[in-house]
Amino acid sequence: MNRFAVNAALVLTISAALSSCVTTNADGVKQYSSRKTTVSGDRLKISRVAIVKRDCNMRTFAEMRVIDPPQHGKVDIVHEKVEGKFSGDYRLCTGKEVMGTVAYYTSQKGYIGRDKVVIRASSDDGIVRDYVSEINVVK
Repeated sequence: MNRFAVNAALVLTISAALSSCVTTNADGVKQYSSRKTTVSGDRLKISRVAIVKRDCNMRTFAEMRVIDPPQHGKVDIVHEKVEGKFSGDYRLCTGKEVMGTVAYYTSQKGYIGRDKVVIRASSDDGIVRDYVSEINVVK
């Protein structure tokens, strides 16, 4: 397997594990959709991406940005340790904590209802993925 294909799999390994549906948007970008529930005002992890080397150390941070912001909350993007599921040559990295890029959603305090966020993640290999989170905010 060439370097490009291996690294492409790594970029989406962790976030795909959190997702329930994969489609392609009008721009040809793979889009991973998930539905989550959170308590109003609480912080919810909506997406995480780790890119590792063969020795399971971080290779680089994925770039994440909000392309469709929530109407009833905010998104914070941070670098922190994450635990991932990896496949193929990288399956030995599964369960190990590595540095990654993580997106968190927090609703406006007191808001109850539905919200939606679209995050775009890209790697230094040129791989781009969108992560759509439909969020049900409860009391």
